[in-house]
Amino acid sequence: MVQGRKAFAAGTRMAEDSKLPLAMNVQQDGFIDLTDHHVRTAVEEEIRWKRIIQNDLESMPMAYIVFWSAICVGVNTDITKVLLLVYTIARIGHTIVYAQSLARARLFFWVIGTVCIVTGAVTIVVAALV
Repeated sequence: MVQGRKAFAAGTRMAEDSKLPLAMNVQQDGFIDLTDHHVRTAVEEEIRWKRIIQNDLESMPMAYIVFWSAICVGVNTDITKVLLLVYTIARIGHTIVYAQSLARARLFFWVIGTVCIVTGAVTIVVAALV
């Protein structure tokens, strides 16, 4: 939803979308004047939100597979709960700091989330072998 509003503000939606109420009287043809500071800022925000969504689409499916597999294989429920909780907090933190343009904090949250996925995968292998 955020990304959609950012696209309207940036004027990068398809031309037919200019008839929608959210268009906010901004030309919606994808061809905008990038020399205008406000337009350039809106486009940068839209691109940022697209990247946030893309990053979620890259990370979350793997996490769902790993955590669901951990449940199915019978990994200790406390370990699975902690990993899932920390992963969720890391993803929320990642989104917040990505939106605020905080690169080092974004890397920190990404690493924490990735460590949770990898740790979950290792616990699956261990549980399957035991």
